[in-house]
Amino acid sequence: MSSSLSSGSRLQGGRYIIKKILGQGGMGAALLATDIRLDGKSVVIKELISDNVDQNHRLEDVRNFKREVATLAHIDHPLVPNVTDHFQEGTRYFMVQEYVDGENLEERLNRINQPMNEREALICASEVLDVLDYLSQQMPPIVHRDIKPANIIIGTRDRRAHLVDFGIARADEARNSKRKQTSALGTPGYAPPEQYQGNADPRSDLYALAATLHHLLTNRDPRNHPPFYYPAARSLNQQLSPDIERILTKALNNDINQRYQSAAAMKNEIDTILRQRFGISGNIDSYTLGTSGAMRAITNAPTRLSNSTSDATLPSTPQNMSQPTSQNSATPPTLAPPPPPMNSSVGQGNAAASFTPVQPLPAFPNQPISQPGYPYQPPQQMQPPKKRRGGLILLIVILLLVLIAGGTFGTYYFLTASKGSSPISVTMIKGEPIGISDGTAAFDTTLEDGSLKTQAAQQLKQDKNNVNAAISLLNEATSKNSNDAEALIYKEDIHVTQSGNPYVTIVVATMISGDQVQVGRDDLQGAYVAQKEFNDGAKLRNGTLVRLLIANTGSQTDAVATVAQQIVKLQQSDPTFVGVMGWPYSGRTQAAIQILSQNHIPMISQTASSDALSNASPYFFRVVPPNKQQGIQAAKYAEQTLHARTVTLFYDPQDSYSQSLAQDFRQQYEGIDKNKIITEQYTIGKADTIASAVHDSANKPTDLIYFSGYATDVSTVLSDLPPGNLPVMGGDALYELGGYQSSARANFSRLRFTSFAYPDEWDVLKYSAQKPGFFNEYSSAFNPDGQHPGGAYGFTRADNDVILSYDATVTMLTAYNIALNIGKQNPTPQDLRQALLKINGANAIQGVSGQISIGANGDPVDKAILVLYVDQTGHIHMEPSYLGRFLK
Repeated sequence: MSSSLSSGSRLQGGRYIIKKILGQGGMGAALLATDIRLDGKSVVIKELISDNVDQNHRLEDVRNFKREVATLAHIDHPLVPNVTDHFQEGTRYFMVQEYVDGENLEERLNRINQPMNEREALICASEVLDVLDYLSQQMPPIVHRDIKPANIIIGTRDRRAHLVDFGIARADEARNSKRKQTSALGTPGYAPPEQYQGNADPRSDLYALAATLHHLLTNRDPRNHPPFYYPAARSLNQQLSPDIERILTKALNNDINQRYQSAAAMKNEIDTILRQRFGISGNIDSYTLGTSGAMRAITNAPTRLSNSTSDATLPSTPQNMSQPTSQNSATPPTLAPPPPPMNSSVGQGNAAASFTPVQPLPAFPNQPISQPGYPYQPPQQMQPPKKRRGGLILLIVILLLVLIAGGTFGTYYFLTASKGSSPISVTMIKGEPIGISDGTAAFDTTLEDGSLKTQAAQQLKQDKNNVNAAISLLNEATSKNSNDAEALIYKEDIHVTQSGNPYVTIVVATMISGDQVQVGRDDLQGAYVAQKEFNDGAKLRNGTLVRLLIANTGSQTDAVATVAQQIVKLQQSDPTFVGVMGWPYSGRTQAAIQILSQNHIPMISQTASSDALSNASPYFFRVVPPNKQQGIQAAKYAEQTLHARTVTLFYDPQDSYSQSLAQDFRQQYEGIDKNKIITEQYTIGKADTIASAVHDSANKPTDLIYFSGYATDVSTVLSDLPPGNLPVMGGDALYELGGYQSSARANFSRLRFTSFAYPDEWDVLKYSAQKPGFFNEYSSAFNPDGQHPGGAYGFTRADNDVILSYDATVTMLTAYNIALNIGKQNPTPQDLRQALLKINGANAIQGVSGQISIGANGDPVDKAILVLYVDQTGHIHMEPSYLGRFLK
C-alpha cells in the first residue's frame, strides 16, 4: 500500500525518489517523484491500490491497471503526459508519467472564486477537444471517462490545457464484442447518465467537458447539486453569449444521440465563436498540436485581457496564435538603405563593442559574479550540376552510395562540397578565431578547459562519424568548467546529428573571443538552455531537434561582413538552416542586416536596442524595445522618484547607442516634461574625456547625472565623483557586472539604470508561483553537481544577457513551430520570417523577460522595462514598478 511510501522513499533501485503524495483514492495513488537518471526531472508515479481481498478480483484490478498502462503508452498527443516507465515491486504495480507543472482548473476556480472569462474558457475547451478528437480516432476509440476541472492542467511553460488522469480510461471494444464492458462511473456531477449504466463512448466525454465548461463559466459546482441538471448558464452569468448557451444545452443533453456526435463537430462550433466574437480563428483538420488546436487573432480583434494575478482569466492563450497585420499579406517593404558607418563601439543595449579590459568589480555578497571562468532532410528542389546526362547519373549513384554509407553527416557534407568550400570554417584574423563552428573549431580557449575543447574539435574534424573521442574530451571539459556553454552546445549538436531525427539549424552570432568574450559566454548560455529545453521536451513537431552553430566575430566589428557572407553560403548549402540569433551589439547588427536581408535570412537580436534598427529591414527582429522606450522610463523615474529637476547628460555623439539613448531621454525629460538638461560630451573608451566632463559638471548645479553609455566608462564617473549623494543613472548597458573597475565601488550605491531583464523580477513582481522552468533549467545545466552556491552568476543565477538570449532563441524556435504547424514540411528562412510576424496579440509568448509580442517593424510591442538600483552594501535591487507589459 502507498501508506508505506512517504517523502524520501525510493523505488526501482533508488532511481525514483518520492517527494510527496499528490492524491489517493479509487484504484490508485499518485506520487510526485524525481528521476535521478534524468537530472532530477519531476515525474508522476501511479501506484495500484487494491482493497479487494478476493484473489480473482485482485487479479482483475491488476489486469485493469496494466490495461491503463497499455492504453496510455500508445497515446501520442502533446497535451497528454507520456508514459515513460512501468514496473512491479513485490505485489505493487507502478506507472511513471511525465509531470505537467501547472495549475489545474479546480485549483484555479478555488483561487479566483469567480467565473472564468468566456474567451479563455472556450480556448481551453478547444484544446481539450483537440485531445478528444485524437482519442476518438484511435482504433479502438479511447474514452477518458473522468473529464472535470481537476483533470485539466494549464501548463506553466506552454500555457496550454493538458488532459491528465486517465485512471478509468479505456479503449472501447467493438460493438459485436462478447466482452462485457466494465462499469466506470466517473465523477458525479460531470459524468453523463449512460456512464452510470456501464455504457460510454466518445460522446460521453463531450458531456463531461460541457459540464466542466458550465462550471468554469458560472462558478456553480455541479457536485453540490442534483446530477444531470444544469440551469441556463446565462441565468448565472449574464455576461455570457447566447452562442455558448446553445453549445452547452446541446452538449449536456441526457440523450447521447442528441448531443454532438463528435469532438470535431463540437470544436468546430466553439472555434466559430472564438473567430466571430473574439477574433480568433483555427483549423480543425488535424488533432496534432498546433493544427487543430492552432488559433490566431484576426484583424481588428478585441484587445485581449491582461493575465495579471488579479484578473479572472485563464493564464494565456496558445503560443502558436497569430495576429496578422497588413504587412503579412502585402509585399515586404523595400529594404532600407544601409546605415552610415558607425563607430566600432556602437551600442547594443548592454556593452560596448571594443574597450580595454578592466578588472571586474568584486562580487556582491549575495550576488557573486561568475569567473570567465534525424534523418537528414534534403532540399525540396535540389538543382543538379550543369553536366552531361551521364555525369548526372553518376552523381546520383554517388549520392545514393553516400546516403547509405555516410548517413546524416555524409549527406550534409556531400551537399556542402557540391556548392564549393564549406561555410562552416574558422580563420585566424588579427589573433582571433573568426567564423562559424559546428564543434570542429573552438573559440573560447582562454578558459581552464580550452585545450580540451581544442582537442575535441580536432577529433571531430578528423572523423565526424567517430564521435566518441570528441564526446569524451567535451565531457572532461565540462567537468572542469560546468558553465562552459560552448562545450555543452557542441556536445548537444553531436547528439542531434547522430540521433537520426530531423533537425533545424540556427546560427548564434556573438563575440566569443576578445575583450567582450563575457557577453558571448552569456549569449551561448541562454541559447543552450533553450536548445536543451526544446530537445529534451520534444517541443518541436515531428520529433525535430535543435542544432546550434556558433558564429564568432570577436572584438572586430569589420569581421561581421565576413561572417555574414558565410551565413549566406550556409543557407545555400544546408536546407536545415533557418535564421540567426544575434548579434548583441547594435553596431554589429547594423553591419550584418544588409547582407542577410538581401538573401532573405531572418535575424533576431537579443539586446541590440538602437533606435536606428526600427524598420531597418523586414528580416530583422528583436526581443528588446528600442532605446526610446527606456529613455522615456528613465526620464519619468528621474523626475518622479528621484525628484530631479536639472540633469547633466553625458553622451558620445559618435556612438549610435549612446547618442540615441541620450536623445530619447532628453526629448522626454526636457521637451515633454519641461525640465532642465545640461550636456557633457565624452568619447567612449577614453577615460580622460570622461574625467574632464565630470570635473566640468561639478561646477554646475545638478540633481542627477544621466550617463548614456557603457559600464566600463561609467566606472570612471563613479571613481571621480565629488563627495556627496549625487545619483548617477543610465541605460541597460550599465548592467554588465564584470565591466566595473574596483575604484568605482565606493560610489556604486549611487547607481541606477534601466534594464530589460533581471533574475529576481518574477519574485519582486510577486509572480513567484508562475516562474518559468528556465530558472531551474539554468541551474541544472551549469551547476549540475551543486558545487556552486545559490546566487552565483554564471552557475545558478542568470544575468540579463543570458535571459534575453534565451528569450530570443525561444522566440525563433516558437516561430519555427508555427511554420511546422501550418503545414510547412521543411520551413525555409522566408517561412520563419512570416511566422515571426505572427507572434503578436493573442499569439504573444511569455518570455522570462516579459511578454514578447512582435510588431510589424520587428520591435517588441509594449515590452517590460525595469529600473534597478544599488544599495549601500553593493546589492542590486529592482524597483517594484515597471513600464510595459510583463505577463501576456
